[in-house]
Amino acid sequence: MTIELSGCVPTRASPSMPGVSIHNVGTRTSVLGFSKSLSPDRAPAILARGHAQGITLLRPIIYRTYRLQVLCEIYVGSPTKLVKVVSGSPSTLFVVSVHADYSVRTHVVRFEDSGVVNEQIAVLAGTSGHAAPVLCLDAALSGNSVLTATASDDNTLIISSTGVATGENNAGPRAHRLSNTASDIVFLPETSKSRAKVSVLEGTSRIRVIDCLTGRWLLSIYPRFTTAISSFAVSSWNGAAVVAVTDLGWRAYKGVTNIQDGTESGLRGGSGYTYPSDHGLFRGKTSDKAVGKVVTTAGKVIAKISVGEEGGVGVFDIGSNSEFGTHVPVKFTTTDISVAAVSEDGQSVAVACGTELFLVSLGGEPEVGMDSFEEDSVVYNERLPIGY
Repeated sequence: MTIELSGCVPTRASPSMPGVSIHNVGTRTSVLGFSKSLSPDRAPAILARGHAQGITLLRPIIYRTYRLQVLCEIYVGSPTKLVKVVSGSPSTLFVVSVHADYSVRTHVVRFEDSGVVNEQIAVLAGTSGHAAPVLCLDAALSGNSVLTATASDDNTLIISSTGVATGENNAGPRAHRLSNTASDIVFLPETSKSRAKVSVLEGTSRIRVIDCLTGRWLLSIYPRFTTAISSFAVSSWNGAAVVAVTDLGWRAYKGVTNIQDGTESGLRGGSGYTYPSDHGLFRGKTSDKAVGKVVTTAGKVIAKISVGEEGGVGVFDIGSNSEFGTHVPVKFTTTDISVAAVSEDGQSVAVACGTELFLVSLGGEPEVGMDSFEEDSVVYNERLPIGY
Protein backbone atom coordinates (compact mmCIF):
# COMPACT_ATOMS: atom_id res chain seq x y z
CA MET A 1 0.00 0.00 0.00
CA THR A 2 1.51 3.31 -1.10
CA ILE A 3 0.64 6.52 0.73
CA GLU A 4 1.68 9.96 -0.49
CA LEU A 5 3.18 12.45 1.95
CA SER A 6 0.01 13.96 3.32
CA GLY A 7 0.91 17.25 5.01
CA CYS A 8 1.50 18.80 8.39
CA VAL A 9 -0.42 18.78 11.65
CA PRO A 10 -1.90 22.21 12.50
CA THR A 11 0.65 24.00 14.66
CA ARG A 12 0.72 27.00 16.95
CA ALA A 13 3.65 28.56 18.78
CA SER A 14 3.62 30.61 21.97
CA PRO A 15 5.90 33.67 22.18
CA SER A 16 6.08 33.16 25.95
CA MET A 17 7.49 29.64 25.47
CA PRO A 18 10.50 29.80 23.11
CA GLY A 19 11.47 26.44 21.72
CA VAL A 20 7.99 25.00 22.35
CA SER A 21 5.47 24.22 19.59
CA ILE A 22 1.93 22.90 20.09
CA HIS A 23 0.35 20.53 17.57
CA ASN A 24 -3.37 19.71 17.42
CA VAL A 25 -3.68 16.02 16.52
CA GLY A 26 -7.42 15.91 17.13
CA THR A 27 -7.59 12.74 19.24
CA ARG A 28 -5.99 11.41 22.41
CA THR A 29 -2.52 9.90 22.13
CA SER A 30 -2.08 6.53 23.83
CA VAL A 31 1.68 6.14 23.33
CA LEU A 32 4.66 8.05 21.88
CA GLY A 33 8.06 6.91 20.69
CA PHE A 34 10.99 8.39 18.75
CA SER A 35 12.80 6.15 16.28
CA LYS A 36 15.97 4.43 17.42
CA SER A 37 18.64 5.04 14.76
CA LEU A 38 20.91 2.06 14.10
CA SER A 39 22.32 3.54 10.91
CA PRO A 40 25.75 5.26 10.73
CA ASP A 41 24.03 7.83 8.51
CA ARG A 42 21.77 8.79 11.45
CA ALA A 43 18.44 8.79 9.70
CA PRO A 44 16.14 11.69 10.67
CA ALA A 45 14.19 11.13 13.88
CA ILE A 46 10.64 9.90 13.40
CA LEU A 47 7.94 10.25 16.05
CA ALA A 48 5.35 7.46 16.30
CA ARG A 49 1.97 8.35 17.82
CA GLY A 50 -0.33 5.54 18.89
CA HIS A 51 -4.08 6.19 18.94
CA ALA A 52 -7.45 4.41 18.89
CA GLN A 53 -7.19 3.19 15.28
CA GLY A 54 -3.48 2.47 14.90
CA ILE A 55 -0.27 4.48 14.48
CA THR A 56 0.70 7.77 12.85
CA LEU A 57 4.33 8.38 11.85
CA LEU A 58 5.35 12.03 12.14
CA ARG A 59 8.54 13.82 11.13
CA PRO A 60 9.58 17.00 12.97
CA ILE A 61 10.59 19.68 10.47
CA ILE A 62 11.57 23.34 10.76
CA TYR A 63 9.32 25.85 9.02
CA ARG A 64 9.52 29.17 10.91
CA THR A 65 8.86 26.98 13.95
CA TYR A 66 8.65 23.26 14.59
CA ARG A 67 6.07 21.39 12.52
CA LEU A 68 5.06 17.76 12.45
CA GLN A 69 4.74 16.31 8.96
CA VAL A 70 2.44 13.32 8.61
CA LEU A 71 4.46 10.61 6.84
CA CYS A 72 2.31 7.54 7.12
CA GLU A 73 -0.89 6.17 8.68
CA ILE A 74 -0.84 2.54 9.83
CA TYR A 75 -4.46 1.51 10.38
CA VAL A 76 -4.89 -1.55 12.58
CA GLY A 77 -8.47 -1.17 13.80
CA SER A 78 -7.47 -1.76 17.42
CA PRO A 79 -6.17 0.77 19.97
CA THR A 80 -2.38 0.99 20.14
CA LYS A 81 -0.99 0.39 23.62
CA LEU A 82 2.78 0.31 22.95
CA VAL A 83 5.03 1.17 20.00
CA LYS A 84 8.72 1.02 19.11
CA VAL A 85 10.37 2.31 15.92
CA VAL A 86 13.76 1.07 14.71
CA SER A 87 15.59 2.74 11.82
CA GLY A 88 17.21 0.12 9.59
CA SER A 89 18.50 2.71 7.10
CA PRO A 90 17.76 6.32 6.11
CA SER A 91 14.91 5.00 3.92
CA THR A 92 13.56 2.11 6.02
CA LEU A 93 11.78 1.92 9.36
CA PHE A 94 10.48 -1.04 11.31
CA VAL A 95 7.43 -0.29 13.47
CA VAL A 96 6.53 -2.81 16.19
CA SER A 97 3.29 -2.21 18.08
CA VAL A 98 1.10 -3.82 20.73
CA HIS A 99 -2.68 -3.48 20.59
CA ALA A 100 -5.73 -3.90 22.81
CA ASP A 101 -6.34 -7.41 21.45
CA TYR A 102 -2.87 -8.42 22.84
CA SER A 103 -1.47 -8.77 19.32
CA VAL A 104 2.11 -7.72 18.47
CA ARG A 105 2.47 -6.43 14.91
CA THR A 106 5.58 -5.61 12.88
CA HIS A 107 5.39 -3.25 9.90
CA VAL A 108 8.14 -2.21 7.51
CA VAL A 109 7.86 1.36 6.21
CA ARG A 110 9.91 2.31 3.14
CA PHE A 111 10.42 5.87 1.91
CA GLU A 112 10.48 5.68 -1.89
CA ASP A 113 10.44 8.28 -4.67
CA SER A 114 6.76 7.56 -5.30
CA GLY A 115 5.75 7.92 -1.66
CA VAL A 116 5.71 5.89 1.55
CA VAL A 117 5.14 2.13 1.38
CA ASN A 118 3.76 0.44 4.50
CA GLU A 119 3.62 -3.35 4.77
CA GLN A 120 2.79 -5.62 7.71
CA ILE A 121 5.36 -8.43 7.84
CA ALA A 122 4.53 -10.23 11.09
CA VAL A 123 1.75 -10.73 13.65
CA LEU A 124 2.19 -12.42 17.00
CA ALA A 125 -1.26 -13.42 18.27
CA GLY A 126 -3.51 -16.34 19.15
CA THR A 127 -1.97 -19.46 20.64
CA SER A 128 1.55 -18.30 19.78
CA GLY A 129 1.06 -14.89 21.40
CA HIS A 130 0.05 -13.42 24.74
CA ALA A 131 -3.06 -14.45 26.66
CA ALA A 132 -3.05 -11.39 28.93
CA PRO A 133 -2.52 -7.62 28.52
CA VAL A 134 0.98 -6.78 27.25
CA LEU A 135 2.74 -4.38 29.63
CA CYS A 136 6.07 -3.62 27.93
CA LEU A 137 7.81 -3.87 24.57
CA ASP A 138 11.16 -3.35 22.91
CA ALA A 139 12.52 -3.99 19.42
CA ALA A 140 15.97 -4.17 17.83
CA LEU A 141 17.70 -5.22 14.62
CA SER A 142 19.96 -8.28 14.68
CA GLY A 143 21.58 -8.89 11.31
CA ASN A 144 18.72 -9.34 8.84
CA SER A 145 16.09 -9.88 11.51
CA VAL A 146 13.83 -7.75 13.68
CA LEU A 147 13.87 -8.88 17.31
CA THR A 148 10.87 -8.16 19.51
CA ALA A 149 10.50 -8.74 23.23
CA THR A 150 7.16 -8.39 25.02
CA ALA A 151 6.00 -9.19 28.55
CA SER A 152 2.42 -9.59 29.72
CA ASP A 153 0.42 -9.37 32.92
CA ASP A 154 0.59 -13.15 33.43
CA ASN A 155 4.40 -13.01 33.90
CA THR A 156 5.17 -14.29 30.40
CA LEU A 157 8.11 -12.96 28.35
CA ILE A 158 8.05 -13.71 24.60
CA ILE A 159 11.06 -13.12 22.33
CA SER A 160 10.47 -13.34 18.58
CA SER A 161 12.64 -12.91 15.47
CA THR A 162 11.29 -11.95 12.05
CA GLY A 163 13.28 -11.94 8.80
CA VAL A 164 13.50 -8.44 7.34
CA ALA A 165 13.31 -9.54 3.70
CA THR A 166 11.05 -12.61 3.96
CA GLY A 167 8.83 -11.77 6.92
CA GLU A 168 9.28 -15.35 8.11
CA ASN A 169 9.61 -16.17 11.77
CA ASN A 170 13.22 -17.31 12.06
CA ALA A 171 13.09 -19.41 15.21
CA GLY A 172 9.50 -19.24 16.42
CA PRO A 173 8.40 -17.24 19.44
CA ARG A 174 10.18 -18.28 22.63
CA ALA A 175 8.21 -17.94 25.83
CA HIS A 176 9.93 -17.53 29.22
CA ARG A 177 8.37 -17.53 32.65
CA LEU A 178 9.13 -14.52 34.85
CA SER A 179 9.09 -14.64 38.63
CA ASN A 180 7.37 -11.25 38.81
CA THR A 181 5.42 -8.91 36.55
CA ALA A 182 7.68 -7.07 34.10
CA SER A 183 7.64 -3.27 34.26
CA ASP A 184 9.99 -2.56 31.35
CA ILE A 185 12.13 -4.28 28.69
CA VAL A 186 15.30 -3.06 26.94
CA PHE A 187 17.46 -4.87 24.38
CA LEU A 188 21.21 -4.69 24.99
CA PRO A 189 23.35 -3.83 21.94
CA GLU A 190 25.13 -6.63 20.13
CA THR A 191 28.92 -6.60 19.81
CA SER A 192 31.38 -8.69 17.82
CA LYS A 193 31.87 -10.88 20.90
CA SER A 194 28.38 -10.77 22.37
CA ARG A 195 25.04 -12.01 21.05
CA ALA A 196 21.69 -10.29 21.42
CA LYS A 197 20.41 -10.03 24.98
CA VAL A 198 17.36 -8.48 26.57
CA SER A 199 17.11 -6.94 30.03
CA VAL A 200 13.86 -7.10 31.98
CA LEU A 201 12.76 -4.99 34.93
CA GLU A 202 10.87 -7.46 37.12
CA GLY A 203 8.54 -5.77 39.55
CA THR A 204 10.15 -2.53 40.69
CA SER A 205 13.41 -3.76 42.20
CA ARG A 206 15.30 -6.27 40.03
CA ILE A 207 16.76 -6.18 36.49
CA ARG A 208 17.50 -9.54 34.82
CA VAL A 209 19.39 -10.23 31.58
CA ILE A 210 18.57 -13.13 29.24
CA ASP A 211 20.44 -14.53 26.21
CA CYS A 212 17.99 -14.32 23.29
CA LEU A 213 19.53 -17.34 21.50
CA THR A 214 19.88 -19.84 24.33
CA GLY A 215 17.16 -18.52 26.64
CA ARG A 216 19.59 -18.63 29.53
CA TRP A 217 19.33 -16.06 32.31
CA LEU A 218 22.80 -14.51 32.57
CA LEU A 219 22.68 -12.25 35.62
CA SER A 220 20.49 -10.19 37.93
CA ILE A 221 21.00 -6.60 39.08
CA TYR A 222 19.61 -5.39 42.42
CA PRO A 223 19.81 -1.55 42.60
CA ARG A 224 17.97 -1.58 45.97
CA PHE A 225 16.60 1.95 45.90
CA THR A 226 14.45 3.22 48.75
CA THR A 227 11.73 3.92 46.15
CA ALA A 228 10.49 1.84 43.23
CA ILE A 229 12.36 1.82 39.92
CA SER A 230 10.18 3.71 37.43
CA SER A 231 12.19 3.07 34.25
CA PHE A 232 15.57 2.00 32.94
CA ALA A 233 17.57 2.21 29.71
CA VAL A 234 20.83 1.22 28.06
CA SER A 235 23.23 4.15 28.12
CA SER A 236 25.93 5.04 25.60
CA TRP A 237 27.50 7.40 28.12
CA ASN A 238 30.99 6.44 29.39
CA GLY A 239 30.74 3.04 27.74
CA ALA A 240 27.59 0.95 27.52
CA ALA A 241 25.74 0.60 30.80
CA VAL A 242 22.32 -0.18 32.20
CA VAL A 243 20.77 2.84 33.94
CA ALA A 244 18.01 2.40 36.53
CA VAL A 245 15.86 5.44 37.37
CA THR A 246 13.53 6.29 40.26
CA ASP A 247 11.76 9.47 41.38
CA LEU A 248 14.83 10.39 43.42
CA GLY A 249 17.83 9.50 41.29
CA TRP A 250 19.64 7.01 39.06
CA ARG A 251 22.27 4.25 39.18
CA ALA A 252 24.39 2.94 36.30
CA TYR A 253 25.89 -0.53 35.83
CA LYS A 254 28.70 -0.99 33.32
CA GLY A 255 29.87 -4.28 31.84
CA VAL A 256 26.41 -5.76 31.41
CA THR A 257 26.31 -5.40 27.62
CA ASN A 258 29.49 -7.49 27.13
CA ILE A 259 28.51 -10.41 29.32
CA GLN A 260 28.03 -13.77 27.60
CA ASP A 261 28.07 -17.40 28.66
CA GLY A 262 30.98 -17.93 31.04
CA THR A 263 32.00 -14.25 30.98
CA GLU A 264 32.21 -12.12 34.10
CA SER A 265 30.39 -8.80 34.03
CA GLY A 266 32.65 -7.11 36.55
CA LEU A 267 29.68 -6.17 38.75
CA ARG A 268 30.05 -6.56 42.50
CA GLY A 269 27.54 -7.24 45.20
CA GLY A 270 25.39 -9.86 46.84
CA SER A 271 22.52 -10.42 49.26
CA GLY A 272 20.13 -8.52 47.01
CA TYR A 273 22.34 -5.47 46.31
CA THR A 274 24.54 -4.72 43.29
CA TYR A 275 27.11 -1.92 43.56
CA PRO A 276 26.59 0.69 40.81
CA SER A 277 29.39 1.93 38.56
CA ASP A 278 28.05 5.46 39.01
CA HIS A 279 25.00 7.14 40.53
CA GLY A 280 23.31 10.50 41.06
CA LEU A 281 20.32 12.28 42.59
CA PHE A 282 17.73 14.61 41.07
CA ARG A 283 17.57 18.12 42.45
CA GLY A 284 16.03 21.37 41.29
CA LYS A 285 12.67 22.89 40.45
CA THR A 286 11.16 19.99 38.49
CA SER A 287 12.48 17.04 40.45
CA ASP A 288 9.81 16.93 43.17
CA LYS A 289 6.81 17.85 41.00
CA ALA A 290 7.15 15.24 38.27
CA VAL A 291 4.08 13.45 36.98
CA GLY A 292 5.97 11.31 34.46
CA LYS A 293 9.50 10.07 33.83
CA VAL A 294 11.03 9.17 30.49
CA VAL A 295 14.54 8.14 29.48
CA THR A 296 16.20 8.42 26.08
CA THR A 297 17.03 5.25 24.20
CA ALA A 298 20.66 6.20 24.67
CA GLY A 299 20.02 6.57 28.39
CA LYS A 300 22.09 9.74 28.79
CA VAL A 301 19.32 12.29 29.29
CA ILE A 302 16.43 11.88 31.71
CA ALA A 303 13.42 14.17 31.29
CA LYS A 304 10.80 14.67 34.00
CA ILE A 305 7.51 16.39 33.23
CA SER A 306 5.66 18.64 35.71
CA VAL A 307 2.44 20.66 35.49
CA GLY A 308 1.08 23.73 37.26
CA GLU A 309 2.30 27.30 37.64
CA GLU A 310 5.94 26.19 37.51
CA GLY A 311 5.32 23.37 35.06
CA GLY A 312 7.71 22.31 32.36
CA VAL A 313 10.35 19.78 31.43
CA GLY A 314 13.26 19.08 33.75
CA VAL A 315 16.30 17.68 31.96
CA PHE A 316 19.03 15.77 33.76
CA ASP A 317 22.23 14.77 31.96
CA ILE A 318 23.86 11.85 33.78
CA GLY A 319 27.17 12.57 32.07
CA SER A 320 27.48 16.12 33.39
CA ASN A 321 28.34 15.21 37.01
CA SER A 322 25.68 17.67 38.13
CA GLU A 323 22.60 16.72 40.13
CA PHE A 324 20.80 19.93 39.14
CA GLY A 325 18.93 19.67 35.88
CA THR A 326 17.83 22.31 33.40
CA HIS A 327 14.23 23.48 33.67
CA VAL A 328 12.39 24.39 30.45
CA PRO A 329 9.16 26.26 31.36
CA VAL A 330 6.08 24.91 29.58
CA LYS A 331 2.50 25.97 30.25
CA PHE A 332 0.58 22.83 29.42
CA THR A 333 -3.04 23.46 28.41
CA THR A 334 -4.30 20.75 30.78
CA THR A 335 -3.05 18.49 33.54
CA ASP A 336 -4.13 15.53 31.41
CA ILE A 337 -0.62 14.44 30.43
CA SER A 338 -0.76 10.83 29.29
CA VAL A 339 2.61 9.95 27.73
CA ALA A 340 5.94 11.51 26.75
CA ALA A 341 9.09 10.57 24.83
CA VAL A 342 12.64 11.86 24.38
CA SER A 343 14.53 11.81 21.09
CA GLU A 344 17.59 9.60 20.83
CA ASP A 345 20.02 12.52 20.87
CA GLY A 346 18.35 14.05 23.92
CA GLN A 347 17.50 17.31 22.16
CA SER A 348 13.71 17.04 21.91
CA VAL A 349 10.85 15.96 24.17
CA ALA A 350 7.35 15.17 22.90
CA VAL A 351 4.51 15.35 25.45
CA ALA A 352 0.90 14.27 24.84
CA CYS A 353 -1.49 16.66 26.59
CA GLY A 354 -5.16 15.98 25.91
CA THR A 355 -5.61 16.11 22.12
CA GLU A 356 -2.41 18.11 21.58
CA LEU A 357 1.27 17.28 21.25
CA PHE A 358 3.88 19.59 22.77
CA LEU A 359 7.28 19.45 21.08
CA VAL A 360 9.98 20.94 23.33
CA SER A 361 13.47 21.75 22.06
CA LEU A 362 15.97 21.14 24.86
CA GLY A 363 19.06 22.46 23.16
CA GLY A 364 17.59 25.56 21.54
CA GLU A 365 18.66 24.27 18.12
CA PRO A 366 16.96 21.85 15.71
CA GLU A 367 17.52 18.20 16.55
CA VAL A 368 20.37 16.43 14.76
CA GLY A 369 18.89 14.84 11.67
CA MET A 370 15.77 17.02 11.79
CA ASP A 371 14.94 18.34 8.35
CA SER A 372 14.78 22.06 7.55
CA PHE A 373 12.78 23.40 4.60
CA GLU A 374 12.36 26.75 2.90
CA GLU A 375 8.81 28.01 2.41
CA ASP A 376 8.67 27.13 -1.29
CA SER A 377 9.79 23.54 -0.73
CA VAL A 378 7.53 22.55 2.16
CA VAL A 379 4.79 20.08 1.28
CA TYR A 380 1.92 20.68 3.68
CA ASN A 381 -1.75 21.51 3.80
CA GLU A 382 -3.10 23.32 6.86
CA ARG A 383 -6.66 22.32 5.88
CA LEU A 384 -5.88 18.60 6.02
CA PRO A 385 -8.30 16.84 8.43
CA ILE A 386 -6.29 15.35 11.27
CA GLY A 387 -8.96 13.48 13.26
CA TYR A 388 -9.07 9.72 12.93
